Amino acid sequence: MVRKGIETGSENVRNQAYDETIKNLERKDCKILASLAIPEIEEAEELDLKFAELSMADMNKADYIAKVNLKNEKFILHMEFESNFKSNSEMIKRMLRYFIYIYQNEDLPIYQVLVILKEASTKNILDGFESTVQNELIMKYKYKIVKVYEFNKYDFTKEGKEVLFPLRVFMKHGNETDEEHIAECLQLTESLEDKDFYYLTAECIKKYYSKDKFEKVKKFIKEEIYMSSALFKDPYEYGVEKGIEKGIEKGSKQELLKNVTKLLTKKFGILPSEIRVKIEKSEAYNLEIILDEIFNLEKLADVLKFLK
Repeated sequence: MVRKGIETGSENVRNQAYDETIKNLERKDCKILASLAIPEIEEAEELDLKFAELSMADMNKADYIAKVNLKNEKFILHMEFESNFKSNSEMIKRMLRYFIYIYQNEDLPIYQVLVILKEASTKNILDGFESTVQNELIMKYKYKIVKVYEFNKYDFTKEGKEVLFPLRVFMKHGNETDEEHIAECLQLTESLEDKDFYYLTAECIKKYYSKDKFEKVKKFIKEEIYMSSALFKDPYEYGVEKGIEKGIEKGSKQELLKNVTKLLTKKFGILPSEIRVKIEKSEAYNLEIILDEIFNLEKLADVLKFLK
């Protein structure tokens, strides 16, 4: 069964939930994630992500910034992950602004990488620019481009790099249909001990597909696994406490119903259909009582005493 609340994300270029997906992958294994751009970075003697906490006043935090010491060479690695590439001009300006910002704060060479996840309508993707005046080269700016959609997803299965498994959603998948591709990506992460990778795979699926296409494939997302991830609480009212707070504050039957179903599923796993039916038929005040008692409920059977 698929959670009804799982919806496709907005089509904004910098989607906050998606940015957090990259940050979570970064926290899982920052070296393996960076290997998309620099395969040998796994051999780095040092990789410090603390620098990534700095932010620009009027821009989003960079997706990935780290101090690296690789083969006795120290440099700053900056990576931006883009799933909705629209304009060479916009992207070059954004990357250049990050470069200037990093350059102002660090006296080290800067290695910038643009990681493009989805194939863009723009066929000629530029990796920088040259500026000349009176036929004299004034400035040359360049960064590396990595096209994830050109990778073969099965190569990453063989390598066993779990932190890259969610990004397989964006990779080439041969003659597989969308349904076969998504089912395989989810099945791979379903077998992992860390269910966060399943959750992050689902988040990538939401970003990869348009709303119409997502409706066709979301049936493959298993609610009980998706909601068992420790990351599940973040995009949904920031966990149990916020879910209760929002449900009581708004007080609407629809909002209460959504929060009760969500919190009970998170606590006890997938809900039997008879329990769901009883919840949907309950009065608002019964739902408020369940929210009040959510921490005291030890088993699903305890919920029945609040339902008619």
